[in-house]
Amino acid sequence: MPSPLLNVSIPWSLSHYIPLDGFHPIYRALFDHVSENIKLSAWDNVKLYRKFRDDSSVRRTVVERAKWEAHRHDRGDGSSIAKRYQEYFWPPDHVLTTALKGDLEFHHTAPFPSLKRPFVFHCESFAPVLFPFAQQGSGNVENHEELKEHYRSIFASPLCLGIFSHVPDTLHALSSFLSDPAIDGKLFSSKMGLSAKAFSMDEPEQKPSLSTPRFLFINSANQNSVNFFRRGGHLVLRFWKEIVASGRDGLLMLRSTMPGDVELREYGVDVSWVKGEIGRSIVWDQGYLTSHEIQSLMAGAHFLMLPSVALHSVSIMEAMRAGAIPIVTDTVGTSVFVHDEENGIVLRGVRNEVWQKDALTGILVDHYYRRPELDRFLVEQLTTRICRLLEDHDAYWDMHRRTIVHAQTQFLGQSFAENFWGSVSELYSQFRGASDPTEVASGNLKLALSDCTIQNHGWARVFESPPQPMLRIKTEFGMVWELSGAMIQTYGNPRIELNDWSVLAQYCKNGAPPGMYANTLEELEGTYLHPLGARREGVRRRLVQWISKTLRPFPALYQYAAQVLAVYRRHGGLRFFRPQAVPEIELVRQGVTGYNIIRHRDRYYAILQREGEFSPEKAEADGYSSCHRGDSVSEVLRSISASISASKSFACEEDAEPAQIVLEDFHNFNIVRQGKEFHAILQREGEFAQSQLPSRQSTPSFSGLSLEEVQHKILSALTAEAAWLQDWGNPVDSVEASRRGTR
Repeated sequence: MPSPLLNVSIPWSLSHYIPLDGFHPIYRALFDHVSENIKLSAWDNVKLYRKFRDDSSVRRTVVERAKWEAHRHDRGDGSSIAKRYQEYFWPPDHVLTTALKGDLEFHHTAPFPSLKRPFVFHCESFAPVLFPFAQQGSGNVENHEELKEHYRSIFASPLCLGIFSHVPDTLHALSSFLSDPAIDGKLFSSKMGLSAKAFSMDEPEQKPSLSTPRFLFINSANQNSVNFFRRGGHLVLRFWKEIVASGRDGLLMLRSTMPGDVELREYGVDVSWVKGEIGRSIVWDQGYLTSHEIQSLMAGAHFLMLPSVALHSVSIMEAMRAGAIPIVTDTVGTSVFVHDEENGIVLRGVRNEVWQKDALTGILVDHYYRRPELDRFLVEQLTTRICRLLEDHDAYWDMHRRTIVHAQTQFLGQSFAENFWGSVSELYSQFRGASDPTEVASGNLKLALSDCTIQNHGWARVFESPPQPMLRIKTEFGMVWELSGAMIQTYGNPRIELNDWSVLAQYCKNGAPPGMYANTLEELEGTYLHPLGARREGVRRRLVQWISKTLRPFPALYQYAAQVLAVYRRHGGLRFFRPQAVPEIELVRQGVTGYNIIRHRDRYYAILQREGEFSPEKAEADGYSSCHRGDSVSEVLRSISASISASKSFACEEDAEPAQIVLEDFHNFNIVRQGKEFHAILQREGEFAQSQLPSRQSTPSFSGLSLEEVQHKILSALTAEAAWLQDWGNPVDSVEASRRGTR
């Protein structure tokens, strides 16, 4: 007899889940390999935005329920912990959680159930379970008795069916902290695995020669810039200096935002040396990369560098599947994935130094702060153990093969999903046998919002998008963020608080910046280029047409008005509408062919991204290796374009240094390095040859002094951001022309 259909609600797209990484890739396999008897429901923020924008009756209903929910919480007599918990679980989010169709809720990392229907919970680490009262690295658990009482009330509730984790230490910590036999009976060990649908390749690709090893550092699965030091990026840079000093050849690839010089120096990094190696032995990409692009980097890397103080499950599993040997620490949870000398290298010292037993609760807690002695010890281990493996190629390739086999047998997403959903279905069947079904929300609201959920084809979109807000575009008029499959545009440069990410924020919270949600940049229709939006731009266009028609009978006035309008447009006339409270220095564009464009008062400057912090005095004194100036963004962009067209020619003499592929399949290009320069070659051109480098007569549109610069040139030509260059023609046509060899 087939199992009954179980409808599971997934309230991860709500604002209180943003610091908890919402649709984190660690859970993608559960969606891509879901059982036939499981139906998953989650809100689509773009659809919700359009529903609330276009249907005032539905919007009023939800807003009124949110007000009632807030009033109910304000009148509660609960503890201070309970009150703060409810404040964090924002009333509009609470309403949307209960309104989401489903028999059962699935939460992860920190529990925020509606407690109106049964739920299951999955987590990797203990401290985030207590969020926002405790976080990883805090070193202690304050108000532990109040916290115990609060979380016991959640997990001991009959509506809590099961608590899952793939880390035994986490289950042990939950049991020790909560000290409740009823909760102990709900603790279950889960498997962990990667979705087969998330990978474009069936088998790991062949690695390059080990004579020039490649090392990869990625600051986190969600590419959050604050994780650089906790993930061990400074240790990787210090290790790399030792490797280069020893005379070894190789390539270090980093995908992360570069921290400030002061921070790097505090952590023992030789900043000037690192900047001198960028474009030589170091490739540093600061932009956001898609899952497919990360996989390409891992496929070409021999080692994944992860000397982290915390566990990062997805990075380890993805690296092992791609045959990149993980270099990790002995932090809590690592032993679930990596066995030292068998399928990776485990560095010692982090568990003893970073993890200590809390005196009051007896559980292991982690405390993050700078430890110079531990850092030196870890760098020594990195250098010694990796060099030893590089000197014995047979030992490396044996470990490489064991790594792949381990990933293929232990980290199957299908197995993870079958195990988890099977357990959930059984727990729900037991619950239904002993309880009556509970109605969560009124049928009218469910019906009104029934078309606002993610459909089957949408899961890949939300999982491949950043689970944390990622700034994609910043102009002098607005910003565009990407989050969980949606592009979110705001005007100006507003302060955005946690609850402001909710689609209901502009209706429920005073001062929340109005936002526009879309599936793609194209759907925003360039509204971020205008201070008052596309609709106001239409008004401006009609005004110009009316003035033109009125003045046409008067040639002299018409010609004068046309000249004024041309000057107005050329100098970014809409700047006159700029809000008064603007900073003197503002980042206007990021990653434009390797440059950042900065506004200082009424002047604009472009400096290379690797130059670090901007100083107007340094710019005016020609202190940067490359600097463009102008009175408008367009003027600076034209200056950059002109300098690229007139830049270095590329020689192909017989004695030139051999070229080497450093990144394959980046938007149908292979990127190669020759000496200090990088070039993009279309994949369809076949096997790379020296003659394929741009000739002296060609325009080096996709060449530069770093991998990052070339990637940004490709991306800027292929995305809607090319609208910035509207004065130069249609950039998309230019790209197509270059692909046809006509440029």
